[in-house]
Amino acid sequence: MAWNKHWMVAGAAVAVLAMGGLASARQEREAPGVSLAQEVVAAASAFETYTRGAGSISPAVFTNGEGVARALVAGSAYKAEQLETGMIAYGAIAALQEPAFIDGVRDAARQTSREALVERLLASPDSVVEIEGVGLAAARAQMALQGRGAPLAVAGRAVKQSAYDIQHQTWSKGAVADTAGRLARVKQLSATAFAPGQEDAGRLILAATGGAGGFAEGGRVFTPVTVRSAALAALAVLDAAGDADVARLAPVLSEKKASFCMKIAKLNLYQCLAVAGPHYEDVFCLGQHAMIDTAQCVNDAAGAGLNSPAIAPPSPPPRPAGFVIPVASVAPSAIAQAPR
Repeated sequence: MAWNKHWMVAGAAVAVLAMGGLASARQEREAPGVSLAQEVVAAASAFETYTRGAGSISPAVFTNGEGVARALVAGSAYKAEQLETGMIAYGAIAALQEPAFIDGVRDAARQTSREALVERLLASPDSVVEIEGVGLAAARAQMALQGRGAPLAVAGRAVKQSAYDIQHQTWSKGAVADTAGRLARVKQLSATAFAPGQEDAGRLILAATGGAGGFAEGGRVFTPVTVRSAALAALAVLDAAGDADVARLAPVLSEKKASFCMKIAKLNLYQCLAVAGPHYEDVFCLGQHAMIDTAQCVNDAAGAGLNSPAIAPPSPPPRPAGFVIPVASVAPSAIAQAPR
């Protein structure tokens, strides 16, 4: 089931309208649009859905083989390539909340030209660091990604520990039925792209834009992934990240180290399950390779352990899904002069 989303500039604020659909954003006549392609936003939703679902796996479910099997499905249900793209796109949605960066992108487009800036960002995503406000945008992307990776790592460590804790329970020492079929199902899940449903639109936007507070300049961290998140956000502001642009966005939507990390995490999971016998060994494979290894990929991509944003964003008030959510305030003059 598809879901619509469209991004628009309303008054003096860039806003996102999640209305229950994931089609590419259309341009608004009264103001420039901010658009991300359907495929890109679907990947961001895949990233949010997986990290939230796997991060909620509790050792309390490990009371029998059926509980282990269900948790293994939740912990392994992502396609590595889509999750990598989704990680970058998720960071981009967070970066779009930075008003100084949106102003900077529009200023840069006026100083050269929209077309020249688009071509430069596509050819060299790292060139986004030359745009005013990019440090704050990257800090927002970093905080958003760490907000997904850190809880997943904590949950993974708890699941891994439970592999040892349950060994005194007789059921946990029983052999997993049809181990070859179990591994085949995990591989099938890992090759299937996530297709968002209606309920995923508002949840994605609220998750990615939940921390909308201020950051100090000194707290910024650039990593290859947060830089690409900022570059994708800049291209969205320039109306160059829609459905028609997907093919040429490839250098922005993938990063070599992150891609390798995600694929290795999957391979390690497959190898672990291939030799696992009793149920408690499946729990170990789940905790270590499906959850901890994947969380490490996300945290490394976000620059965890380097420098964190100096000012953490405040918790936003609860908001229902399906209405206009502010992303970044911009000066009215910037809107009036923005390139079309």
